[in-house]
Amino acid sequence: MKSSQFTETQIIDGLKSNDSRVFDYLFNEYYTQLQYFAERLVSNREEAQDIVITVFRKFWSLKDNFQTANNIKAFLYITIRNQCLDYLRYRQRLNEVKREYETHLLSEEEKKQSDHLIIESDLINKIYKEVQKLPNRCREIFILTYFKGLKTKEIASVLQISESAVTTQRSLAIKHLKHAFSQEGYVFFCLALAGLDL
Repeated sequence: MKSSQFTETQIIDGLKSNDSRVFDYLFNEYYTQLQYFAERLVSNREEAQDIVITVFRKFWSLKDNFQTANNIKAFLYITIRNQCLDYLRYRQRLNEVKREYETHLLSEEEKKQSDHLIIESDLINKIYKEVQKLPNRCREIFILTYFKGLKTKEIASVLQISESAVTTQRSLAIKHLKHAFSQEGYVFFCLALAGLDL
């Protein structure tokens, strides 16, 4: 390898004598092509530049080991390739960790939602069973109110009774259910009612 500045012998001798001019020459000679090579591998210019700089530092720390210019070029390309592969493996692992973390968060959220649905379904099922124990008129009004979503005036019209009768029967139904759920806590009954199709 010859240049306007150094012959191959001068380069090898310069490395052994710690001549920084030789390093500057090699850096200027190879940096652009090595940076392009690295960027093609990692698809990230800044990372490619960092890799090339790191490899040149490593090269300088091992400068006494080179016997020919071809050794130098081969070392630079092979080391940069290996550094790029290490970076890609590291980035892949980071992505895997990120995906695992996101999957974990999703799984936790899904589990919470599933648990809530199970609890809600169980409570609503209990309410349905208790509703079936209500007197006929109470049961009708409760179902029309909480399961069908009808207003007091609409229920009165459907059943052909007064609005006050609807209110009274609904209050009796709620009173019965409150008593039935007193063992488990009225708060759970309220939560279940909130989940019904009002």
